Amino acid sequence: MGKGNIIVSLDLGTSKTCCMVGGITPSGDIDVLGYGISETSGMKKGTIINIDLVVQSIIKSVELAEQMSNTKIKNVAVGLSGGNISLLSNRGVVAIPRNDREINHQDVERVIQAAKIMAIPYDKEIIDVIPREFIVDGCDGIKDPVGMIGTRLEVSACIVVGLLTAIQNIARCVQKAGLSVESMVLKPLAAAEMLLTDDEMNMGVVLVDVGAGTTEIAVFQEGCITAYEMIPVGGNLITNDIAIGLRLPYAQAEEIKCKYACAVSSLASEKADIEIQSLGDSAPRKISQRELTAIIEPRVQEILSYIISTIAGFNLKTMLPAGIVFSGGGLVHIKGFLDMAQQLLDFPVRIGTTDSYGKEQTFTVALGLLNYIIKHRALYVNLTMKERSASGFFERAKRILREYF
Repeated sequence: MGKGNIIVSLDLGTSKTCCMVGGITPSGDIDVLGYGISETSGMKKGTIINIDLVVQSIIKSVELAEQMSNTKIKNVAVGLSGGNISLLSNRGVVAIPRNDREINHQDVERVIQAAKIMAIPYDKEIIDVIPREFIVDGCDGIKDPVGMIGTRLEVSACIVVGLLTAIQNIARCVQKAGLSVESMVLKPLAAAEMLLTDDEMNMGVVLVDVGAGTTEIAVFQEGCITAYEMIPVGGNLITNDIAIGLRLPYAQAEEIKCKYACAVSSLASEKADIEIQSLGDSAPRKISQRELTAIIEPRVQEILSYIISTIAGFNLKTMLPAGIVFSGGGLVHIKGFLDMAQQLLDFPVRIGTTDSYGKEQTFTVALGLLNYIIKHRALYVNLTMKERSASGFFERAKRILREYF
């Protein structure tokens, strides 16, 4: 498989870093060649707090992926998330100057570049441009205009904007690991490739990814993301509550959460069969699942209340018939969680699963990134690192005007 047919994704999370190598088959599908997983250090609630530790996490996962795939990795597509990311709307318009009036891929790229011309704060940077629909000579609702005949091409686009310093810090970590950033993609877009159906995204659905340190909430309507928010709460809060409430080392609290956690008291066992040894105790003791649930249940209710208030804050004008799809390993697999979510959220709810590489969702974002890049390659605007590192209003203005003209 040629080097040009190899793409690599990097999912940098609060608790784990996953690197995945994929090969593009002649039919345009993804053939996973290898992957590597390492524990993430230097991240807290989705934010980099120690660059050197994050670099080591990236290097370890990349080395494992290189060994499995027998491939030297140079470029990676990075999944991006954070509370500093916002979604804006803008339109781009270009003329089709050729005599045949047939729209080609270059015209689509031009109109997407035109959609990038907008006023944004000096400390922000455009990460991605996602076409919602194309309009050809006033005819709207077009998803792919290539091959159509027209004189005027417009695009209604969702502009993903992030804090410039946060983007640069992630790029710095990747560069210090000896790699370059091929592209950056919002993580819910990648996860949606694996967990949501086209019908759900068209009807209206909320994708909630509960991670270790953060929870990402994304709304999809008419096939495109329309709202996004990250809240700094996740499964680690429950682990911390167990550690404090039972006076346990954090690692042991995490193990007990994974094995015995229950979110609803009525579903918990009263049998004292969970053996623990609290700090300072000379001998182990046994507690029941009901006692453990008394610690977990209030925290799960609190996290769900944050999700409810965030969705309400989006001020959505239309219903979400497809309800809410939960993903992530921080909370959703706790016994009784889905029942509580159904009761509190008053939405149809389900757990998002994929048959690819297990149902624990370890590879959901990494594999989704590969599929997203392939699926949107024809329309995808790849921002180079030179563009990303350009700072200041005048430098960005000159670059955009040069691209436009």
